[in-house]
Amino acid sequence: MDTIIEGADTISSMPDVILHHILSFVPIGLAIRTSVLSKRWKHVWCETPCLDFSPYVRTPTARDINQTLISYRALKITEFHLGKLELEDWLPESQLDSWIEFAMSRNVEKLSLIMSYCFDEENYRFPDCFYHSSSLENLTIDFDMIPRCAVSWKCLRTLILSHSFQPVAADVLSGCPVLETLALLSCGGTQCIDLSNSPSLTTLTIIRRKYYSIQGSMEIVAPHVRNLNLGNTDEPCTLVDVSSLALCRLGISVEDQPYVEIDLLQLENMMLKILAKVQNVQKLTFDAAFLQTLSLAQLRDVPFPTLKVQTVTLYTMFAISVMPGMVKLLQNSPGLKKLVVHVVTDLMCIEERDMERYLHSQGLNWWDQCWRSKYEGFPSLKGFCNGKANLILELSASFIEIVLKNVETLDTLVLEFKYVSIVLRR
Repeated sequence: MDTIIEGADTISSMPDVILHHILSFVPIGLAIRTSVLSKRWKHVWCETPCLDFSPYVRTPTARDINQTLISYRALKITEFHLGKLELEDWLPESQLDSWIEFAMSRNVEKLSLIMSYCFDEENYRFPDCFYHSSSLENLTIDFDMIPRCAVSWKCLRTLILSHSFQPVAADVLSGCPVLETLALLSCGGTQCIDLSNSPSLTTLTIIRRKYYSIQGSMEIVAPHVRNLNLGNTDEPCTLVDVSSLALCRLGISVEDQPYVEIDLLQLENMMLKILAKVQNVQKLTFDAAFLQTLSLAQLRDVPFPTLKVQTVTLYTMFAISVMPGMVKLLQNSPGLKKLVVHVVTDLMCIEERDMERYLHSQGLNWWDQCWRSKYEGFPSLKGFCNGKANLILELSASFIEIVLKNVETLDTLVLEFKYVSIVLRR
């Protein structure tokens, strides 16, 4: 007991700046609870540099946030996060404006507004002060942003937009002269992402989602981007200019849309065109759904581009619908030096019955083309996911044999399982 009391005294005797830093790692609702510990702690939370209104103990209300801001004393905010709120009705625009104005007046550096379905987001317009900041470095919002004035974010380096259906306006990008990272998550609709005039922007993430009511195509013009993470649907997507790419991750977004029919022919043709656009990239990453699409092309004898890749990373399963595309990918990578395979069982993939139906429409028989071929030892997706450790290890051994037969230049092969890694070197 003496040790506990002594430890508590040690923490309480620390300088305020250290206590503020400690409290910045927890939601503000939890930080406020420390005020009952002692007189020493009563007002410590009032100057913590991070205001995170995440629903930790309970979902905060507008009243909770207002009372917190009234008591808040710090002149500088490093992080300000607004998330889900407990509301009986739409949040008034004036209320959201006041919170944003508060954060901007304290020279916030990292601002996060994850507030979908809390207010009339389709008609909301940010106050002008939101678009003028010399301190903002990181911004995350999950609704469309339509400026009514010039944008001036001189220090903004990371911009994350979720559930966006509007193209990123040129005047937004021109107002971010040092922007390095742009992420568009669960985005939809028709968009042209033109980053030609953003030379500092080197990392681009686009995860598309297919919606019933809002569909469209996407064009990506990103001549300065070095790192691209693209999760696409079967809607048209064109890489117009990605000439500076050094790293690229390609996947297919099939989550949360079991009710949406996938156009596999369109998807197959589009993925091959995208693959051709990244054929000079030295580090490539693919997910299982992308490999399934390549399997369809392989089974239909569609030509593949030859890749100059040196390092390939795969997030996949050793299933029959994946193997033909995976092997063809390796065969068309004559300079491959390193292969890293993350063996997973929780990925969203294309339904194999949909693949079989598609091949049948093309005059091909799934079983004749695939199951009775050299991959007959590999199970279905369901069989792999339900397989025990011994089966997965047996399939891994078979996979290693296939790799060594098809890639003569390989120096390193890494198999990553959930709890263990296997590293093979020549």
